[in-house]
Amino acid sequence: MSVGLAPRPANEEQRVAAVVKTGLIDSPNPDLFQVYCDLAKDITGFQSATFSLYDGEMQCAIALTGRDPSEKKVGDKGMRTEHNICSYVLLDPEPLLMPDVSKDPIWKNHPKAGPVGYAGFPVINKDNYALGTLCMVNNDGPKSLSEHQIDLVKKITNSIAHLLDLKTEQKEMTSQNMLEALSKFRKYDDGLGLADLHAFMSISADIKIDGEIAKNLINLGLCDLNADGAISISSSGVDLQREMRLETKAMKRVKLTGEDASTLIDRMMSEI
Repeated sequence: MSVGLAPRPANEEQRVAAVVKTGLIDSPNPDLFQVYCDLAKDITGFQSATFSLYDGEMQCAIALTGRDPSEKKVGDKGMRTEHNICSYVLLDPEPLLMPDVSKDPIWKNHPKAGPVGYAGFPVINKDNYALGTLCMVNNDGPKSLSEHQIDLVKKITNSIAHLLDLKTEQKEMTSQNMLEALSKFRKYDDGLGLADLHAFMSISADIKIDGEIAKNLINLGLCDLNADGAISISSSGVDLQREMRLETKAMKRVKLTGEDASTLIDRMMSEI
């Protein structure tokens, strides 16, 4: 084996653009994805599970479990070379399964080949781009997966892909909503500036600010100065909050319980 680059998917340019849009390559958020790695590890019995995303040149670990921190940790990046097995998982919609890497006809000559079990599953988004992989390794010896286990891990990768799509859409919507909110705020009165917006957002978030900072908002009737010196949003301010879509909404939290993996994952799919 040489140390050249691993083959790139045919849609590499579009695929990389979709990965960058998630915003996770340089700012991983492992809390969102840790449960999926834990589930994959528990379901398969493999020693470790790692969810990674791939930009143009690098593989980035977004969440992982069962790995020695000195070997790999969240945020670590590695080149997508010919020796990077997980990079090849991006090339096929079906998983790359090697019960024993040392006996695989292609990978038996890998520098780190040995009696190791490997299972790599692509994470494919709604646009059919393989954004990343969920790869599992068993260093204690060869290990294979049953058809039932394969189906369960595929459900996990589908959930990861769906979450990535939602995160990208939310990011785009947030930017659009911020622009719309700013436009609504400025239309209320030409005299309102960025400092007034900061003050209004702070009061909306129940952050205490000085009355002098909110003076313009009070004069325009968007805020009230209470007898105790506290500042609150007035009825006119509440109307503007609605126009700016600043109303607080309860976030739905998913609680994962139960011992049966199949039921657990089906519940996760329905909750997302």
